[in-house]
Amino acid sequence: MRISSLSQPQRMLATLEAGNTQIQKLQDQLATQQKQSLPSEDPLNAARTAAVTQQQAITAQYQQNITSANDALTGQDTLLSSMSDLVLSLQDQLRSMNNSTQSASTTAGYSAQLSSLSEGIVNLLNSQDAQGHYIFAGSNNTQPPVVKADGKYQWQGNDETQSVQVGQQQRISAGTAVTALFAQGSDPLSLLNKIGELTQSMSQSQPSTATLSALIQQSSDASDKVSSARASIGSRQNQLTQLSDMYTDLSAANSEVLSHLQSTDTAETTLQLQSWMKTVEYSSKAYGLMNQFSLFDVI
Repeated sequence: MRISSLSQPQRMLATLEAGNTQIQKLQDQLATQQKQSLPSEDPLNAARTAAVTQQQAITAQYQQNITSANDALTGQDTLLSSMSDLVLSLQDQLRSMNNSTQSASTTAGYSAQLSSLSEGIVNLLNSQDAQGHYIFAGSNNTQPPVVKADGKYQWQGNDETQSVQVGQQQRISAGTAVTALFAQGSDPLSLLNKIGELTQSMSQSQPSTATLSALIQQSSDASDKVSSARASIGSRQNQLTQLSDMYTDLSAANSEVLSHLQSTDTAETTLQLQSWMKTVEYSSKAYGLMNQFSLFDVI
């Protein structure tokens, strides 16, 4: 019978090599604070990590879109708030004219005030953003929505507002349609044009009560429309806030999942390292003793 003393030491040496490999892996994990350096080390964990990372990127994009949309809507609401103030002032001027006896000097004063308020409204309608785009022009945002030709205001904008994606199947308009705010009949800027006609005629004659009453009603309607447009903005901003809060919670939850998938548990890894180092130490001593021992010594 042939007796070999090589098999057991070889197995012991393989065990030592495996132990040293595991020690090196654990030391690398502690140094990098990452559970794995290559996807092949744990394909399932790598796939889960990739999926959660992709979801985080999508969530971050939605959050960015929400921020951009909310900033745009806040700017529009500020402009509409100023517009509302001007319309109310216009209404007050018309009521004051309707309730008082006019003289040449007061008529001139009212005319100047009405003209100034109308121009203020036009300036707000022609507001531009930081990129130079006209905020209320719709898709024709490279040109002012309100222009003056032959003494009348003309509308060259539209109500095609841009929408932004804030969810997998959810989009929210980041613009505000204003075409109808001052419209009556076929003229989108009827109120402003009628104010212009009134101020021109005031140099020759006093406006009638019927004319002033009609303009007061039209300005009241315009005020209601502006308020409605602001309410629409507020509603969309509430939706954006709710979505943002949801995505913030989702992002925090995903961050915890990624931490569990990727980050090393220092305490646990340290204990594993210490255990493996002791195992290798004892195995190394046993291997040394085994090298000094031969079956032929006892034959």
